[in-house]
Order: sequence, then structure tokens, then C-alpha cells
Amino acid sequence: MPKFNITVSHIDKWQHSFAYLVLSICWLFTFYKKNTKKYIVVLSCILFGIIIEVLQHTVTNYRTGDYLDVLANTTGVLLGLLIFNQISKKILVN
Repeated sequence: MPKFNITVSHIDKWQHSFAYLVLSICWLFTFYKKNTKKYIVVLSCILFGIIIEVLQHTVTNYRTGDYLDVLANTTGVLLGLLIFNQISKKILVN
């Protein structure tokens, strides 16, 4: 049987983006009726991702903080906001 050498580059970054996408969508739907809280939720999720990476770098000896993780987290939050906005527009139209 032939062996396939398949490598996926930066799968960790995709996982970070997906996790923060889910986090942001969950929080955005929690405050669905309060549209003004939308940007507070987004900012809080981004700050949470930054704080976690800083703490990994400064507090632990076995973890490292990575600015690419912060970028992936922020990308996931912004995608979550985009998806939330699209879903909420469809709900308001119907």
C-alpha cells in the first residue's frame, strides 16, 4: 500500500480562527436584541485572544505566545461578526 505524505500547514491557526468564530457568534447571539452591544462583544473577544497569548508568553514556561495566533483569533472574531450580520439581516427581512 503506498504511503501518502500529506502535511497541512498552519492547522493550528485554522483551529484558532474556528474557535474564536464560534466564541464570537455565541456571544453575539446572546446579546442579539441589544444591537449596541455588538461591538463590545467583538472588542471583548479580540482582547480576550490578546490577553490569553500574552499570559501564555509571560506566565507559563511551557507555552509560547504567538502574534500569528492573535491574528488568527481576530480573523475568527471578524468572520463571526460577518456571519452574524448576514444571519441577522435575513431574520429581519423574513
